[in-house]
Amino acid sequence: MNGQKIDFSDKLCCRVLPNGWGKTTLCAFIRVMLYGLNTARRDTANALSDKTKYFPQDGKAMSGRMTVEFTGRPVTIIRESNRGGIMQGFQAFYEDTGEICPLLTAHNCGHVLLGMGEDAFLSSAMVDGLDMSRPSSELSELIVSMAQTGDTNARCGTALKTLARWRLDLNSGNGHGEQPRLEEECRAVGKRLADIAALEKQIAAQQAETDRLFAEAERLHSQYEKIYLVYAGKMIGEEKQLRILKEESEKHIRNLKDGLPDEILLREAEEALFGYEGAVRLEREKRSDMPYVDSNFKHALEEVDERKLDEEVKRNKVTRPRIRWIALLFALLMAVSAAGTALSQADFGELTPWMPYILSGMAIVALIAAFLGSVPRLGEPDEDYDESRQKLSLKHQRTMDDQKMAASVLQDEYDVVIRAARKLWPQAETIEQAGEWIRSAREDWQALRREQSRLQDILIQLSRVKDVSNIDEAHRGEVEAARAQAAQARQLAEQAKNELARLQGRQQVFGNKEEWLSAQASAQAELKRIVVQLDAIRLAEENIKSENAALSARISPQITELAEQYLTYLTNESYTEVKLDSSLRARCAGNDGTLLDALRLSSGTRDQLYFALRLAVCQVLSGKESVPLILDDPFLTWDSKRMERGLWLLQSLAKERQIILFTCRQAGRLAIMNQDDNENKNSRG
Repeated sequence: MNGQKIDFSDKLCCRVLPNGWGKTTLCAFIRVMLYGLNTARRDTANALSDKTKYFPQDGKAMSGRMTVEFTGRPVTIIRESNRGGIMQGFQAFYEDTGEICPLLTAHNCGHVLLGMGEDAFLSSAMVDGLDMSRPSSELSELIVSMAQTGDTNARCGTALKTLARWRLDLNSGNGHGEQPRLEEECRAVGKRLADIAALEKQIAAQQAETDRLFAEAERLHSQYEKIYLVYAGKMIGEEKQLRILKEESEKHIRNLKDGLPDEILLREAEEALFGYEGAVRLEREKRSDMPYVDSNFKHALEEVDERKLDEEVKRNKVTRPRIRWIALLFALLMAVSAAGTALSQADFGELTPWMPYILSGMAIVALIAAFLGSVPRLGEPDEDYDESRQKLSLKHQRTMDDQKMAASVLQDEYDVVIRAARKLWPQAETIEQAGEWIRSAREDWQALRREQSRLQDILIQLSRVKDVSNIDEAHRGEVEAARAQAAQARQLAEQAKNELARLQGRQQVFGNKEEWLSAQASAQAELKRIVVQLDAIRLAEENIKSENAALSARISPQITELAEQYLTYLTNESYTEVKLDSSLRARCAGNDGTLLDALRLSSGTRDQLYFALRLAVCQVLSGKESVPLILDDPFLTWDSKRMERGLWLLQSLAKERQIILFTCRQAGRLAIMNQDDNENKNSRG
């Protein structure tokens, strides 16, 4: 349509144009000229924005010109593309005088001319025939929405569906959504904190019990040594004492060797456990830094942007033009002198003919000197800001990769420990069991080494002893009882120590208590935010329903009354009644009085009902304002008879307002011409 001029007459203006000519584009052009182009709207998977859909095919800038009658005078509106954006330039002036129309601006043009906003214009002054091709269920929803409030976009239903979807996302009522998830997370964190607190109490109690048992074992061992030394020193010689100690040491060594695992496999398991503990510390260290990584990254990006902005401001200040005003004034003075010399014809002797040219040349030279070098040139900036942003992004990504790598290494070390432990103890299932058994086995091996070293010392001392003595049999039982009591106390203390190690291993698996407290506080804060959002959604639903009911009570009777009149005319009195049932569903009835909803009507009658409701909406919403009505192929699915009735109805409505009709069917123009002929004959009769 580039360069075309299109005129629309008063009353009913019917334009019969072929498919593909651009009827829909022309309707969009009228809307954009009145209300402007929303450049902020983006393309979606289901629809293109106006700036993309209607971009000129010849590649030129989008622009347009439209003349309307306003306050009895022709006003020309011009919108064109400029540095501000597509169709952002605006002019409005009276065509008869050329003076600017101060009442119209780029933002209020449609409101001032038509008395309504863009959404109301689309609902009350523009009818799209493509709506007729909608599925029956979707078209029925549109009919209900129009019959209630005159809303052709079903905004109330759409808003309620959107709010319901948001509510279901937050809490579906059957255990799904953000709120149940956060509640479950809070319960899990609370249970874990309770387990940690209970475990801390158990560890404290076990630590106290272990210390008590070790103190008791030391006391009994000291008592045994005193008894043994008293009786052994009095009754037997040093050799007998050493032999007894040797037997006890050998017996202890045999007891320790029973059930000891292979030392090579144990060393392998110890190394694996040491690697796992190091991986745990590394993963905790990386995880503790993660809350600050994103914030530091964003802060660093903001600093780069601030430095870039400061550099641009500085360069803009430096590159401002610097005009030499003295040279400019001198150039002006020389130019005036040249003009005065030429006009006054002053006598300068032999230079008289050349004096104007000389003065003009001096003026030109001074003018060049005034502007020469006025805009200084700057070198490249000191910092490449894009490179700085890229380096920050790479550093942030490396930090994220390090955390992931630490988690992966932790899992690998976990698997290595389990495999190494199962070589010794096939029943090992968890890292706590493996760590407890590995540490216990290592302590047994260390005890064995100590006892072997002690036996070696006894053997060395025994080889040096020459005197042989015998212990008094009467006191042997007392010594054995003291030794057994000390050994039993030592065994109980070791068992308590192993239990303490097991509890400490469980505590390590549970994690840091501070981290769990932080997670609990975060989950509770998020849950409070979700509860506030749910309350806001419920309040919004109540307000929308309340306002929609009030609007329906005010608008619905007017729309249905007009729709009945239009439908009666369109169907040639086949359907004479339009009603809203208790569910606010639009139904119509014929001569038999049977009310049928939109789904039970034939496709042609349903289209007529929709068209009647659209015309009623246009009439009610526009009120007394004579707003032009624009129709884009409204009879796309109508047969010839229905189309003829529809055109006659539009012809009658055109007496009160301007109606612009676009259609691709030649029968529309013929029907209008026949009606005009009939009216002329009636007027002549």
